Amino acid sequence: MFHRTFEDNAPALYFTAQWKEGAFGNFVPGQTVEIAYDPNRLPYERSTYNGAPAWSIIAFYQFSPGGEVGSQPLSMPAGPPPPRYSNDPVEATLMRTSIDIPEDAEDLIVWFLNTGRSGMEYWDSDYGANYVFRFTSIDIQGEEASVSSDPQTPYSGFNVSVSALATVSSVAVNFDVVNNPPDQPFSRTVTMAAGALDENGRRPWSLSGFAVPYQARIRFSFVYVVSGRTFVDDDDGTYFWAPKPLPLNEPAKFTKMMAAR
Repeated sequence: MFHRTFEDNAPALYFTAQWKEGAFGNFVPGQTVEIAYDPNRLPYERSTYNGAPAWSIIAFYQFSPGGEVGSQPLSMPAGPPPPRYSNDPVEATLMRTSIDIPEDAEDLIVWFLNTGRSGMEYWDSDYGANYVFRFTSIDIQGEEASVSSDPQTPYSGFNVSVSALATVSSVAVNFDVVNNPPDQPFSRTVTMAAGALDENGRRPWSLSGFAVPYQARIRFSFVYVVSGRTFVDDDDGTYFWAPKPLPLNEPAKFTKMMAAR
């Protein structure tokens, strides 16, 4: 199985002023996830009373569509600076709260409300669709990857295989060749082929022998779809890397991903 770099990192969801959202760390059921939210996403209600702030931003959440809705107020943390989850220069001013994720959760749905003394309400809900976060290390589990190089041909073959939950309707691998000349970039997004469900209710997906430049060094991520929504698995932005290319008769196991949970 693939090993992920964030296996030992505490989980967090971040929402930046540049309208970027993402998951960080070992985000899986049974954990407590921190939400780090830039209040500049909802800058409209800033009422005061007797000189003190009289406004709030509240995080609402569900663990499945139609499930029970919970809420937690966001606040500025006290004490030393908290960990950073992005390169946003104003991240030190992010508001935060924490949510306990049940062991049986399938995803986490989040949206936000800014309100206060004025009585006005302002929502950050992805235009009513809300923000859905899947547990990517459970959805997608890697099996192996390799780059096979046949000295008799001017190219190599990229191979990668994963297993995914039955709810995953498509998987694509997005990759680029990092050792190609800068004036000859080689990047592709290729849909992987699906196999039959196994006894564990997971489906294999694979890409075999896709032609790439000879002795290619490949960095890649996965793009997959669940219930019409697209999700990205890029190992917390560090990406996955195929091993050093080997001759065609020496397939290489890929080990840079997380074991099954």
